[in-house]
Order: sequence, then structure tokens, then C-alpha cells
Amino acid sequence: MSVRTMSRVWDCSAHSGNALLMLLAIADFADDDGRAYPSVSTLAKKCRIQLRGAQKILAALIASGELAVDLNAGPKGCNQYTVKPPPPLSGGAPLSHGAPLSHGSRGGVPRDAEPLSHGTPEPSLNHQEPPLVARKRAARSFDASKVSLPDWLPLESWQAWVADRKERGKPVTERAAAGQLAKLQRYRKEGHDPAGVIAHSIASGYQGLYPERQQPTQRRPVLDADDIFAGAR
Repeated sequence: MSVRTMSRVWDCSAHSGNALLMLLAIADFADDDGRAYPSVSTLAKKCRIQLRGAQKILAALIASGELAVDLNAGPKGCNQYTVKPPPPLSGGAPLSHGAPLSHGSRGGVPRDAEPLSHGTPEPSLNHQEPPLVARKRAARSFDASKVSLPDWLPLESWQAWVADRKERGKPVTERAAAGQLAKLQRYRKEGHDPAGVIAHSIASGYQGLYPERQQPTQRRPVLDADDIFAGAR
């Protein structure tokens, strides 16, 4: 450990947070010239962060110019780091420690790291819409008044029902349109007029399509012989 190198980091580095902590961790291994040979996994453990996070911070430090790396230049082929904080301002005043950490560099990341135990996985970058939101958006884009209709169904009757549902705040979805057309076809086979079914459903305030119930016919009273021949007497 070099007190001189650590003091230069404390006094002159423009970084803060984890970047400053990483630079100090390297300085803890460095000589007075700022040279050190720790592995990425060792630095990650020392800073209490994951391996990938350590690699990103090292790349940012290299991009900022406060850290240099020579791949395989250290003992036994390990990487050599050189801590290079900027020189102090005139008069010895330290630099501000609030400079932002650069995340734009892709080069200079050491490769001699041993894997750490995996912690919490990084959040997914998939920004697809949640299924419920996607379904609602698809339902809003569907226009039931423009579906293909069978020849036996008048267009104006179908469009009147679609408009009625929309006015009630219950627009017809694609699935509902297919289901109601199937019901109208069944009603037609049962002898109901599809246009009449739609008109009855709109008038009754139904959300679905239902035929008008037929009133049961009244049975004529059964007459006995006395009733039949009553007027002949």
C-alpha cells in the first residue's frame, strides 16, 4: 500500500461514489508510482460489488484518464494498473469530487477475473408492453362495424348495435363480435329474424343479442256436450 498514491486519489480525483472507492481500492495495492496488479475479482470483493459492476467501473475510470491498464504486463501475465489522478490545481486546491462518472468506454477492461457468486440479476431491458395493456390497446383499435358480415345480416342493423354498445361504454371486441355473429346464425336457424333480434336487444338495453321471447298461446277452454248444444235448446 502506498500512502502517497492514496493521498493523491483523495486530493485530486474528480470521481465520487463507487468510482472513487474502486480507485482507492487499487491504490491500496499500488506502489508510490501508482502501479498495482490486483485481479478484477479481488477488486470487486474489496468494493462489495458484483464482477460485472467492477468491470464497468474500471472501464469508466480508464476512459476518464485516471486509470491506465496494460494487459498481461504484470507478474505471471496479470494486468498492470496505474493510478493516474489529475494533478492538483494551482495553489494545491483539490479538485471537486462531484464530477459524474463516465460510462461510455468499452475498452481496457481486464480479463483475468475469477467469477463471483451471482447476486440479484440485472433487470431485463425488454420494454414490451404488459399483456393486459397490449390487449386493451388491441381492443381499442378493433372496429366491429367493419367486420365481414353474412348475406343474411343487414349492415345497418349490425352497425346500429355496434354503435349502441359504444355509446354504453362497452365497445364490441373482436372476440365478442365473432361470438354474437355465431349466435345470430343460430337464432336464424331457429326461425328468428336477425335484424329483429338486434332491434329487440337494443330496445331492451342488452349488451348481447337475444331474441324476443314468444308469449305462450292461451289454451281454449275445453267445452263439454252441454256447452256445445246449450244454444240448441
